[in-house]
Amino acid sequence: MAFVGHVIEAIVGVVVAVQLACFVVALHAMLNVPQMRTIHLTAGSLLGALGGLVVETAWTVVAVLAIPLGALPWRRPREDEPPARPPIVFVPGYLMTRSSMWILRQRLARDGWSDAVGYNYRTFHGDLRAAARGLGTVLDTVRAERGASHVVVIAHGMGGLVARLCLRDRPRRFVRTLVTLGTPHQGSTLYALALDPMAQDMRAGSALIEELADDGLPRGMDVTAIYSSFDLTVVPSSAGQYPGASNIEVEGVGHAGLLWSGRVGELVRENLEFAHETLMAEAGDASGAVDDDQEAPSARTQRATSPASE
Repeated sequence: MAFVGHVIEAIVGVVVAVQLACFVVALHAMLNVPQMRTIHLTAGSLLGALGGLVVETAWTVVAVLAIPLGALPWRRPREDEPPARPPIVFVPGYLMTRSSMWILRQRLARDGWSDAVGYNYRTFHGDLRAAARGLGTVLDTVRAERGASHVVVIAHGMGGLVARLCLRDRPRRFVRTLVTLGTPHQGSTLYALALDPMAQDMRAGSALIEELADDGLPRGMDVTAIYSSFDLTVVPSSAGQYPGASNIEVEGVGHAGLLWSGRVGELVRENLEFAHETLMAEAGDASGAVDDDQEAPSARTQRATSPASE
């Protein structure tokens, strides 16, 4: 037990040091934005930022300690109770396993999105293109096993780039919805300091980021990019925007916190519902089964564009 305690202490120490370094880099980058040079930071705003840093550090420690749980299989829905929603494939981010996405998965399951698969891949000193090929295999398998007409992908951080590579290199028309959380779509200056080649691929101006920048949105796909102004790994925070997608900015939530925030979870659910009802309406139009008097989607399933949607 003493050994386990020392390991946990070491993990906490490393996470705290890394978070402080990220905070300094992010603060320096923010203060060098031209618009910020006319704004004076107050003691209250700095204390608020430090409070957010403490919360984000705590969430990150939990995520790191939960990494081994990614080896556990996720329970599938019972065959006699087919889910009413399409299956979701969750793609974790840098250094993480599918365990980091378990709470978000549970939130969505309570709202009917119960069929979920967590994709594990090498998230440290790995290869993003190899991870993309592996994701493609998982997507094909999920579609075949479930007999699903379409599949949803929810990706966190680096996982969003893996998903984009996968869907670009071999388009899969049955993937109709993509939601990314804290993905550095336009690259992050933070990763210019990284030693891991996998992390370096996420730096602003990298060959991979420039390659993806030349691509438009996947055809026929509903894409939502949720990013946070307090994400210390996406610097500047605007780099979390996916050009052409429905981009939603939230405040006061860190990179790991995007996975556990109830507010963010509600945004994800609303956008999934919007995309799903849109697809069902399109299918009805194609079959001629839509009634002219059919009601429009309810307010809760309209496109969510504000973090105030709760």
